[in-house]
Amino acid sequence: MFIQRNVAYVLLITMLGLIALGLVMLSSTSSVLATVDMTSVYNNLRKQCAWLVIGGIACVFLSRCDYQKVLRWAPWTAGFAGVLLVLCLIPHIGVRVNGSPRWLRLAGWTYQPSEFAKLALILFLSWWMGKNQRHAHEFLRGFFWPIMCAAPLFLLVAEQQDLGTASIMLLILVVIMFCAGTNLLYLLPVPIMGLAGLLLTSILIPERWQRWVAFLHPELHRDGAGYQQWQALIALGSGGLGGLGLGNSRQKMYYLPEVNTDFVFPIIGEELGMWVSLAIVLAFLVMLLCSGWITLHAPNPAGVLLGTGITTMIALQAMMNLAVVTSLMPCKGLPLPFISYGGSNLLTCLAAIGLLFNLHRQGIYQGPRQPALIAKPYSVRM
Repeated sequence: MFIQRNVAYVLLITMLGLIALGLVMLSSTSSVLATVDMTSVYNNLRKQCAWLVIGGIACVFLSRCDYQKVLRWAPWTAGFAGVLLVLCLIPHIGVRVNGSPRWLRLAGWTYQPSEFAKLALILFLSWWMGKNQRHAHEFLRGFFWPIMCAAPLFLLVAEQQDLGTASIMLLILVVIMFCAGTNLLYLLPVPIMGLAGLLLTSILIPERWQRWVAFLHPELHRDGAGYQQWQALIALGSGGLGGLGLGNSRQKMYYLPEVNTDFVFPIIGEELGMWVSLAIVLAFLVMLLCSGWITLHAPNPAGVLLGTGITTMIALQAMMNLAVVTSLMPCKGLPLPFISYGGSNLLTCLAAIGLLFNLHRQGIYQGPRQPALIAKPYSVRM
């Protein structure tokens, strides 16, 4: 009873703690810009706080609006996400950063539609597989049509050379369809062929191939493609158990690139030490357990699949970011959820948590005098 009544509060407190830490570290990592322009320090904080307000509104709205009504708009949401991804590829409309056309700009603000595409994919698959749960073993309804509808989003993200996000979307698709009951004979080739295709694509792109070579031989490429990860390891090692102190990082002084976004975790380890770094890992584990508990008590198949997709999205992104900065996998441009600077990811994660709160409000839990959970009129593969 204590868990089912307080799991949403534990999830909320954990999320707010990660966001607060992210704002503190943004202030610390942005302080290096003070020697150039003092306003840049506060500009980053203002933008992140603005996105936090927008994301908070989305979180509250989605937590109060019936998720089943939200799922009815899932096909339109997926279509809108596809349109935004196409706009990124159009010259003079999409914005290229480091050669990748992943952003749109409006009134001086940039947005990355691939973050929205992940949530749109989850909504669409949850709607489709929940609606056709009785036909999940069929080839057309349970495999072919959902794959065909999701493929354009996946291919558009891959076309933007955002292979990390494309990998996450592919795994989300496989996990949701597996839990929905799709025939494994149809489903198993999908991740194998998809990941093989992404691997082949990365090999054919010289920059991505250099990252693979640097990952396999880090010491030989520490001044080239493996520079970021090498400097990240130096930052983590310099912090020790207790850290150098908040604001005292040396690696953020233009040694380690992207300290606000993808590589914020090594700066946390350098300034605050190993114990805080482990606390972050524990916080994501708590979020995973809380969201999993909420998912298990969803009132219908669509709700179970929605919670499964959201849990998978946040867990995979956190795991891949931590693996990259600790040199456990090749370098990918993936932010750390709730902590990294960037409004697109923060807005998406807050909206996803809002949907989890919605599932918790409508969840089927054990009553105070009932010896067992209420029987559910459906089954999913969990």
